[in-house]
Amino acid sequence: MTKLQIPYGSKWIGIDIEGRLLAPKSSKSKTKPKKHGVIKHALQNPIGTKKLREIIDRKKNAKIVIVVDDHTREAPTERMLDALTEEIGKEHKDKEQVTLLVACGTHTAPNEEDLKRILGTYMNTYASQFNLEIHDCDAKDQVFVGTTSRGTPVMLNRSYVEADVKILTGDITLHYYAGFGGGRKSILPGISSRETIKRNHALLLDDRAKTANIEDNPVHQDMTEAASFAPPDFVINTVADSSGNQVDAYAGEMNSVLLTGAEVIKKLSSLETDLFDILVVSAGGLPKDRNLYQATKAIENCYRTVVPGGTLILVAECREGIGDPYFEEWMNKYATYEDAAEAIRTNFVLGGHKAFYMRKTMKRVNLAIVSELDTQMLNRWGITGYKSLREALKKEIKNEQLKIGIVKKGLDTLLVNVSNQENSNKLQIMNHEIPHD
Repeated sequence: MTKLQIPYGSKWIGIDIEGRLLAPKSSKSKTKPKKHGVIKHALQNPIGTKKLREIIDRKKNAKIVIVVDDHTREAPTERMLDALTEEIGKEHKDKEQVTLLVACGTHTAPNEEDLKRILGTYMNTYASQFNLEIHDCDAKDQVFVGTTSRGTPVMLNRSYVEADVKILTGDITLHYYAGFGGGRKSILPGISSRETIKRNHALLLDDRAKTANIEDNPVHQDMTEAASFAPPDFVINTVADSSGNQVDAYAGEMNSVLLTGAEVIKKLSSLETDLFDILVVSAGGLPKDRNLYQATKAIENCYRTVVPGGTLILVAECREGIGDPYFEEWMNKYATYEDAAEAIRTNFVLGGHKAFYMRKTMKRVNLAIVSELDTQMLNRWGITGYKSLREALKKEIKNEQLKIGIVKKGLDTLLVNVSNQENSNKLQIMNHEIPHD
């Protein structure tokens, strides 16, 4: 009997069923220092660049921009800022010199509570020590820096483009169509225009645009080329395991940092398994289940290990609702995968792509969601909605012979179906050429 707690919003809920817990092994390093230590170690041992202090010291009175993740991510931003400000030095801490730029992409701007969670003590000190800017993808003063070979016009945040020293922070995670988060994603979509993001994300229809693949992934390659038009001078990215333990950090040249960290996070997150009749998947609690827009990434990471016609139960509070009006509109408008795919091809809209992925999942498996969402709305979409996990398990587990799997951190766990020949190739990350203009 499996008795455990799974994340749901800011709390934990109990689950008491016969099932197999599916979680990659936690990996705590015994040889490297933890928390501040791994970040400082990375700063002092950069990959492919000089140390940050040397880069800054070469530019007198340099305007510095530090790009940080927004409220939908869990990067240890405050700890990275501690290490970065120490490295930058007192002589470069004038308010007119350093800007903290929150990379929101097309997400709703963070509120004050969100900013406190992101910045920690820097929420109270930025007013005297730094400029703080929230990226607006619809801002009129964004700067055109070039067009990628795939036709994406690249418009970026002006403060970033005009900075003398450009620094990216963030974490390297699984991503369902860019392959991995981190590195170039801080630029596209992080600080890009809505049109730039829209054109890039339209490439996700390609079958190679999938979790843990960057070798020939057109979304990733387009992002990388876009970032090359205004490349960062320095990148610091962290890696955590599926339990949230910070494992390591990597710093230096953007592409080298991403490739190094991606190889590590894939090994930490991937779990080979056979198929299940029912799969219970928690998105991972806040901030990962703040809305359905974010929580659906857990579905994409796990649904291929459900037998065709089986059931995936997503456990995600969704206290902020759906999270995107176009996502909701497309779910109402396009009732099948085929309809959603045709809409993506002919009239791509950011947010609509979430409906495409949802309908793709529903073509293979039955989908149930335990959340605070309107169950009648979910039912209209063909999704069984529940207000409690107890109710969902009682209704969905129809006999004791069903094989059941349980995932506690769906956004950080990649389930690989070992019976599928395509997926059982160990998902090797190969060196690849970075496209240039």
